[in-house]
Amino acid sequence: MNLFKIVFLDVVLLTFPILVYLIYLSTNKNINNRSKGMYFKLALISSFFMMYSYGADNPKIIPVLVLNSIVILFYLEDNYILANIFAIIIVLIYENYFNNILFLLIIYVIMGIFYLLKKLNKISNLSFIELFIFISSFVYYIWMKFYNEMNCNFQKLLLVMISYFFIVNIICLMYEAGKSILQTYLTFKELQQEKQIRLSLFKITHEIKNPIAVCKGYLDMLNVKNSSQVEKYIPIIKSEIERLLSLLQDFLLINKSNMDMDIMDLNILIEDTLDKLNPLLSERKINLNLKIIDDEIYIYGDYNRLAQVLINIIKNSIEAIPKESNGKINILTKIKRNKYYLVIEDNGEGMTNQVLSKMKEPFFTTKKRGSGLGVSLIYEIVEAHNGKIEYESEYGKGTRVTIQLPLYE
Repeated sequence: MNLFKIVFLDVVLLTFPILVYLIYLSTNKNINNRSKGMYFKLALISSFFMMYSYGADNPKIIPVLVLNSIVILFYLEDNYILANIFAIIIVLIYENYFNNILFLLIIYVIMGIFYLLKKLNKISNLSFIELFIFISSFVYYIWMKFYNEMNCNFQKLLLVMISYFFIVNIICLMYEAGKSILQTYLTFKELQQEKQIRLSLFKITHEIKNPIAVCKGYLDMLNVKNSSQVEKYIPIIKSEIERLLSLLQDFLLINKSNMDMDIMDLNILIEDTLDKLNPLLSERKINLNLKIIDDEIYIYGDYNRLAQVLINIIKNSIEAIPKESNGKINILTKIKRNKYYLVIEDNGEGMTNQVLSKMKEPFFTTKKRGSGLGVSLIYEIVEAHNGKIEYESEYGKGTRVTIQLPLYE
């Protein structure tokens, strides 16, 4: 086997298990430090075993430098016990093939000294790699030159030394770089997870404000001595509290809210939503115009989630209408090509094209105390129902929201 094939196979057998280890770490989200250490040991043991098996008949074709790279990597991970164990194994392997293994002992003594310096922060990992590879290559070359047990041409031997010097150096540096990249990637994943948690917490804050506001509005209007008000308002307050508890239960999962899908009547949903928002409409003296299809309209959806959508949209319309103005909100429905269309439009301040293009983005808001998640959540819920939602707005004239949902067949 020529020199190129020997070098190539050595590199592949050494690096393949290590690459598998790094890839596994990058794709596994729940691996702990103990498991990382175990898989690292398994990877290096696999590399060592494959290289030894490849040269089992004649270990001389595997230069000591390549096997020493396993020892270097164990030292880099501060696993000096396994590093010493593998050093002893290498000595035992080559004891039967070389008359004098003193050079190996010299190499491992030097490695131990360098490791102590590294532990004392006297030298960096990079310096440890460079110094060890250089000195071990030099000692190996001197030993081969004087003993020449392999009876090889010295020019060829020098070429092998230089080749393996750069190869092992590159492998060790690539491993260090791979660890740094992996750590950066894992840190990025942790930040993404933290961002998702923050996003969910913002959603909680945004969504619990609506049922609380409805409850407060009815409690402010409630006269406990008026039995008709008690009979009308208490069930609404109770239903809002139940919806609030349902929201909190869903958001405890952090991820996307679960959908409790069932056959439902959209007209009943619209009527219930408007009853809940009536105190806010009355307080702002906003006229509500309805053009709703009288027939029963059924879809397959989550009643509470779609109630969130309608409350958010109508509440945004209310807040967009300036106080002491002739506020108006129009709600109309229609059916076209087996699709249900719900249109909500207001004569509020409207939005510029720039605001309209960014409103779907989480955390974007024009309100001083807004979370910027209302519209984002609306899109999320509607899309989960295989529907579509479209915003149209003109600054100074108002906003029009169209929701399209598939009818239940």
